[in-house]
Amino acid sequence: MRRPSLGALLLVMLGCTGRPPRYPITDPAMALRHVTAREERVHRLRAHGSADHFGPQGRIRGEVYVFVERPQSVRVDTRAFGTTVSTLLSDGHSLAMADLRGGHFYVGDARPCVAAQLLGIPMESAEVVAVLAGGPPVLEGDRRIRWDDGHYVVDIAGRAGAGESIWLELTDAEREGARPEAQRPRPVHAELRDARGVRAVLTFEDYTEVDGVAFPRRVRVEMERDGIDLVVRYREITLDPELPEDVFDQTPNPGLPVTRVDCAANALPPSPAAAAAPAGP
Repeated sequence: MRRPSLGALLLVMLGCTGRPPRYPITDPAMALRHVTAREERVHRLRAHGSADHFGPQGRIRGEVYVFVERPQSVRVDTRAFGTTVSTLLSDGHSLAMADLRGGHFYVGDARPCVAAQLLGIPMESAEVVAVLAGGPPVLEGDRRIRWDDGHYVVDIAGRAGAGESIWLELTDAEREGARPEAQRPRPVHAELRDARGVRAVLTFEDYTEVDGVAFPRRVRVEMERDGIDLVVRYREITLDPELPEDVFDQTPNPGLPVTRVDCAANALPPSPAAAAAPAGP
């Protein structure tokens, strides 16, 4: 059974008392500039936490180390009992995963259908980077802003049926008296759409301040039509660290046979990224 979306429940609860701000932002670019400014502050990320993944193979939980460098480089190391069991890397062009427990090295193009098999979520590399860095990817397109149920909502209409809605929250003090230029709305919820409808629902919760940047310790990705629900909980977060030059190196591990992954059905049964993470309570 799928768990109810805590983020969605919070939006409903907050909506009961979410009166509009005294001085509302009427320009969507002004509201989104704080999201984009935050991206500039979080150019690189090193974080440690846990991942809880519901997917076609069932529920998998594990300890993860996450490394991010914008615009589209990401590395996720999964550990079990203090030992690294898998490493996934993407440079935006190709994906690679070392399944150290299963004894294989997988490579493929950085496409959502390949990411679904290796990472467990069918998303573009730049989208994965944005989400793991604590914010929604921002779609290019026509933008509108409205106030709804206690939040600013920026609706974006892109090309070929693509669209996005981003919910942004204010503090009580900002809502009561801050002028638009003094408000700092932060994302708590987002919906990504394509021509078929909603493809992903993102939730950002449990904000803390890291080096002057508001950062969510809990990030959730729900992709209902793919049967995927991923929750990442960060315990340690370092912004803009110095990363080793080879942190995103996709050179195959010595002794591991290399298998190319494509988008054909059952190209990689089952997902070693999921199998590598230990189950637990």
